[in-house]
Amino acid sequence: MKKVIKNNYKLLVGILIGLVISVSSVYAVEAYIESNKVSYDNHSEKITKKDNVQESIDELYERSGIHKEKWIDKELNGADPVLKDPLIPVEIKPNGEVYYANLNSEWYNYSEKRWANAVILTDTAGEYSVGDHILEKDIESYFVWIPRYQYKIWDLGQYSEAYTFNRLTDDQSNRENDTTLWKLAGSNSKLIDIKFGNIENTPKMNESEAKLNEYYTHPAFTLGNKDLNGIWVGKFETGYKGANSKQNAQLNREEPTSIIIKPDVYSWRNISIKNMFMNSYNYKRILDSHMLKNTEWGAIAYLSHSAYGIGNEVNTNNSADFKTGYSTTSNIDQRIYPGIAVESTDMINIQPWNTAFGYLASTSGNISGIYDMSGGAWEYMAACVKGQVGSSDFNINELEKQITDGYIDEYLADSSRESYNKRILGDATGELGPFYSYLESSGWSGLHSSWYADNSNFIDSSNPWPFRGGINSDGVLTGQFYFSSWTGSEYEYYSFRIALAVQ
Repeated sequence: MKKVIKNNYKLLVGILIGLVISVSSVYAVEAYIESNKVSYDNHSEKITKKDNVQESIDELYERSGIHKEKWIDKELNGADPVLKDPLIPVEIKPNGEVYYANLNSEWYNYSEKRWANAVILTDTAGEYSVGDHILEKDIESYFVWIPRYQYKIWDLGQYSEAYTFNRLTDDQSNRENDTTLWKLAGSNSKLIDIKFGNIENTPKMNESEAKLNEYYTHPAFTLGNKDLNGIWVGKFETGYKGANSKQNAQLNREEPTSIIIKPDVYSWRNISIKNMFMNSYNYKRILDSHMLKNTEWGAIAYLSHSAYGIGNEVNTNNSADFKTGYSTTSNIDQRIYPGIAVESTDMINIQPWNTAFGYLASTSGNISGIYDMSGGAWEYMAACVKGQVGSSDFNINELEKQITDGYIDEYLADSSRESYNKRILGDATGELGPFYSYLESSGWSGLHSSWYADNSNFIDSSNPWPFRGGINSDGVLTGQFYFSSWTGSEYEYYSFRIALAVQ
């Protein structure tokens, strides 16, 4: 009997030693991985060793019997990415290489401005496992996670007109005065105070509850009767699959199978709003895909101008060919002297998304963010003036159904060009005041916000559909805070973006 007890004791000690060795091995390997993970600081390109040892880590955990939980970013307070097939979580290296992310490791970190990314593969893609390098040819679309958040109200946006002055007057004293005002017109930007949280700790709020200097849950995280922990947003403007020129990407058709969301593709343009909407809606119904709304654009813009984003105006994509994911190399005057000049559109003074200049066109200031929110093509939003279909190809019944279902933002019927007080709080329009009207060097009189002097035309009954971001040739008027309006008709300069409301 004593011998049995002794043997059992030896067996127990052996098991414990084995577990210690296994656990030590796991943490040693993880420490090694942590020291070699992809770094976004200063846009460095440290090569990760994670893809070479991931299978060993999984095996060690399995053999030790220890359960490892999924990575959770504590800063998000429960608003971590929601994944569902066919979305695949990925980490993108600074050089643009894409790797299948391990959910048990730190694949995103918003405090470090590393936003969560995911991709959808093509139908012809091969099989991939955690840690694998995913080939670009096998990727159909890229998406970026915008976590649910509240933001601190700094301005309720109650502006009903723009201050008018002429900075091109012949009188020297007036010119100096107007120049001072003109500089002030682009100097009111501020870092937006944001608190992340899930549905439970950041409940839905009505505008009537919003108070100056208090936190307000952003409306982008409510879609119809659904409250969301966040939204996945197309990393680039929507492209047309197979187009080999900017002309070939101009097709007005309902053809969701031709959607592609990638860098260095031709933006899909010259398409009616209804077809933009239906293509987006039917792209991935299982993921609740839909055309980006004006409030959703606002949520991205505000996050970009917080401690978790670039904290500045993003660089302009000034590709004359409407190719996605590019950045100008000459945007410095936009931040110092807004409104003074218009940059040229070309394919020489621009850089792709995976370069130092390219990162400046991203909402995070590095490769993990969202691109093409300044320049590229104008982006129509799924939003309109109440009762106005314009030239969208929607009929009124179709329009009202989508508004009721939450897929289209609705603005007040009496909205007008300068009625910024008709904004939806959070849509990055009225809160960007005060607003100014002055004569440009070209002789054109424009409306500008006090955030980087971006173009600021509100919607009205004649032009009931908003568009955002500016076009490549708008130069310094572009930015994530640019907004204007049009009839809703197809045009060679208008594109769109897709969001996913995954639950």
